[in-house]
Amino acid sequence: MEGRTTARWTRRDPKDRRAAILDSARRVFADRPYDAVNMADVASAAGISRALVNHYFGSKRELYIETLHAVTDAAPNVVRTDLDLPVEEMVARNTDAWLDHVEANVNTSLAIGGVGPFGDDPEAAEMLAQIRDELVDRMVLNHFGSTDIPPTVRLALRAYTGLFEVAARDWLVTGRATRAQVKALLVECLLAIVRQAVPKLAAVDQETKRMVSG
Repeated sequence: MEGRTTARWTRRDPKDRRAAILDSARRVFADRPYDAVNMADVASAAGISRALVNHYFGSKRELYIETLHAVTDAAPNVVRTDLDLPVEEMVARNTDAWLDHVEANVNTSLAIGGVGPFGDDPEAAEMLAQIRDELVDRMVLNHFGSTDIPPTVRLALRAYTGLFEVAARDWLVTGRATRAQVKALLVECLLAIVRQAVPKLAAVDQETKRMVSG
């Protein structure tokens, strides 16, 4: 015999195997709605047996929730805080990067935002809250240089993330908006919040304090 036949797959460290399955599941769930995916689809994408997928993830729901966690962990880092650009260009660049991320993870991103089978799931809601808070921190750093800001400023930027969720659905789900329209809306609204709404909120805060102390 001139050579030895190689096995179809080699034994891998359990952590590596689990990570590989999760990576395949992320791609599968990103492309198709939850109800259109089964464990065999994930196994096929990972190049392993369905039994092995079930060994690491007991159910489709468990695997899906872990996939959402992976998307959640990666999402905030898409918005960079190290871009040495004029503010308009920085906002446009980060908006494009965020739209790229959502477009590449359509169904999982929308699920975290409340679209899909787990819209009322407390765990999905917690993940959405985590993304919001981390995104707000990054926007605050980009525009104010510190996360030590008045609560009203954080309120305005959290509300801005809600605007994105509605616009993303109109773009990716209903087709009521184009990507270009969503980008323009997000860029201009964020700049308006920082330049116009935040100073007005600060004035409201000062007036409230004056009335309370007076």
